[in-house]
Amino acid sequence: MYRASGTSLQGRRGLAAGPKCRDGAWRRRAQGQRASTSGQGRSGGDRGPGSETTPLHPHTDEGVVDASPRRKEPTGSESYSHVNVMSNSEDLPKLVSFFRQASPYIGQHFGKTFVVMLPGYITEGRHDVLDRVLQDVALLQNLGVRLCLVLGATASIDRVLRQMGEAEVDFAGGYRVTSKVALQAARQAAGAMRIEIESRLSKFFPAGTTRRHGYNQRRVEATNGTTAPGGHLRPPVRVVSGNFVMATHRGVVEGVNFEHTGEVRAIWADAIAQYMEQNQVVLLDNLGYTERGEVLNCSSFEVARKASSALKADKLIVYHGEDVASLSLPAWIGLSDDGWCCSPGGGGLENAQLAKEPTGGIGADSKVAELSLAIQACREGVPRTHLIDAYADGALFLELYTRDGFGTMVSKDLYEGMRQATPADLDQLLLLLQPLERVGTLIRRSEDEVRADLEGFTVIEREGRLIGCSLLKDLGGSVGEISAFVVQEEFRTEHRGDALLDFVEQRARGLGLETLVLLTTRTGDWFSARGFESRGTAYLTRGILPEHRLREVDPRRESMLFVKELEQGVVGPPGSRIGY
Repeated sequence: MYRASGTSLQGRRGLAAGPKCRDGAWRRRAQGQRASTSGQGRSGGDRGPGSETTPLHPHTDEGVVDASPRRKEPTGSESYSHVNVMSNSEDLPKLVSFFRQASPYIGQHFGKTFVVMLPGYITEGRHDVLDRVLQDVALLQNLGVRLCLVLGATASIDRVLRQMGEAEVDFAGGYRVTSKVALQAARQAAGAMRIEIESRLSKFFPAGTTRRHGYNQRRVEATNGTTAPGGHLRPPVRVVSGNFVMATHRGVVEGVNFEHTGEVRAIWADAIAQYMEQNQVVLLDNLGYTERGEVLNCSSFEVARKASSALKADKLIVYHGEDVASLSLPAWIGLSDDGWCCSPGGGGLENAQLAKEPTGGIGADSKVAELSLAIQACREGVPRTHLIDAYADGALFLELYTRDGFGTMVSKDLYEGMRQATPADLDQLLLLLQPLERVGTLIRRSEDEVRADLEGFTVIEREGRLIGCSLLKDLGGSVGEISAFVVQEEFRTEHRGDALLDFVEQRARGLGLETLVLLTTRTGDWFSARGFESRGTAYLTRGILPEHRLREVDPRRESMLFVKELEQGVVGPPGSRIGY
């Protein structure tokens, strides 16, 4: 049982092709825009369960596209608020540069499954903000991402209740106490919300933006099976909603009867996956269905968390407003193996604010509701979750399609256990290096040599055991050398090598180094894939290695020299960001 509608997206408005630096002018402009719009026409936060009604019988909204435009098509600056790619030649290099920078991420995200959570205060709030968010979501789908969109409706339900004369809103433990009247309001608000979202996702590209490439000549199929000349692009996106959420009554908890409030029992993941495979965006709401056919009001945060887990989503994207923005979160929050936040610079966030065991309801008064959802989903197996400011135009693309991002990412702490070596590590370091020294991958180092270089070693410790290491030496002239790079074989599939290399690169930047070099006989391909360039046989090169280091190179090993210029302007201590 599902509901489907043909949709498309309007021309992307405001995707800046400016600098990706978090402290750049673009970010200041976006933050200024957010500050200037905050508090205007926004409802209270989505801190309790909301819902949307989904019909139990399938039907499809279809229609004939009128081929004759009746309004002036936007051109020039009317089409794009930040980058006028149609007439301003000065911005064209920025657009090209952005696509070149984004191309690796476009390929990486293609075919992946993302769950996107829109809290109720966004779906009920400013229409221009909602338009931009949905345009970005639709464009993300057109870039090949499989999308499941979860809609919160708390603000809409509260509004309908006020219109019905029910001013009092009851929450307990993060869940709405859903009376018969509240359930009626939830269904009414949900139906209106679904129609609103579908209508906004049904906007076409302006004809003028696609005319040059001839797409307007496509023929659009009418409802009666005939065809007519198409004046617009054929709808590339379809939206499906249905009874995908199975629920059970929350019942009586600590003396509170939650009546028609439900807890998510299961997500119909197989059916959702089938629709996403057909290039359709799946809408989930807060309504769950029992085995007896009853409709229950569930928490949208719980739906998003359960859906992310059931779909084995690659990412959960959570939009937020000023409450989360006021926390001044870092660009990356890492979780240790036991699920606790352990990244530096946590913006004042304390683990005590977050329940260690995930709960379905998120407190109505909580200022960390969206953050709690992101962390709980990550604890339950979602590789990466992202917190995106809904009021910063284009933030979704700057977060997903640039290296340094724009929002806050939560993931397992791949830097966990990385630190500078101490004298107590000497014996384990020698044992770690010996296997690769025996086969000739690494040069042999005596105990005295390792002891002398201890300060330059970075090690990975896991449960009291060293599982990886790397040596960084300052050669002078802003050049550093990486050597003795080891990760034990059983941990190489966990991206430990990538994390170790990035940690060492961050450490090198902190030392003022601008160039990294390494000599290797066996691992050149691995380092080449991570930005190092081969400069030929090491002992034959000139002008790269300092003379004192060049004299130490053993020509009998025929080691190859690899060089990498470090990206500058990246700040923060080692382990404070994800850089790969």
